[in-house]
Amino acid sequence: MTTAPTERAQARRQQVLDAASDAFRRRGFHAASMAEIAKLAGMSPGHIYNLFENKDEIIAAIVERDCEEIVRRIAELQQEGDVLQSMLGQTEVAIDESTQIADAALELEVLAEASRNPRLAAVMHANEAVVNAKAQGLIRQSLGAAADELPAAEIEGRALLLAALFNGLTVMSVRQPNLGSRAGDIAPVMRRVLRVLLAP
Repeated sequence: MTTAPTERAQARRQQVLDAASDAFRRRGFHAASMAEIAKLAGMSPGHIYNLFENKDEIIAAIVERDCEEIVRRIAELQQEGDVLQSMLGQTEVAIDESTQIADAALELEVLAEASRNPRLAAVMHANEAVVNAKAQGLIRQSLGAAADELPAAEIEGRALLLAALFNGLTVMSVRQPNLGSRAGDIAPVMRRVLRVLLAP
């Protein structure tokens, strides 16, 4: 059975995004060339230009892919039913994933580029709005009827703090490379904070 062209194109796009992510982590957005990305992806630069107009479009696609992954994980938590207990049970895993140095390097590179690139900033802000809305839904589900007693700004604030907890760990992992190995120390504190944000 042959793969549909759209599936092949999607697979090739993911191949480019993986290669670009690796190049951006190691060399930075501006130092990494399309030729280098093409070499890592195992395809010609011309083929890449058929998929992406330029590096800006590639990094925007990386932002969108990361957003889709976060939304998918939120949906999985919501399907578990008891959001708080699910998150408490996955705290160590979440800390480990948030303290991967390679991922932190890429995220910081993307953030730095977004701070000076209005087009990329717009993409990031739009995706962040989607994630924040999904996180608010997660919090409302966890709080149950108690959520109806809280102002909308309170729910949004909790969602922002929830994101800040894990994004902050990502940044701190660059400053403290051994942070991931301390998940056992961090997890109990994280669980207490999660209860404040997610318990009725």
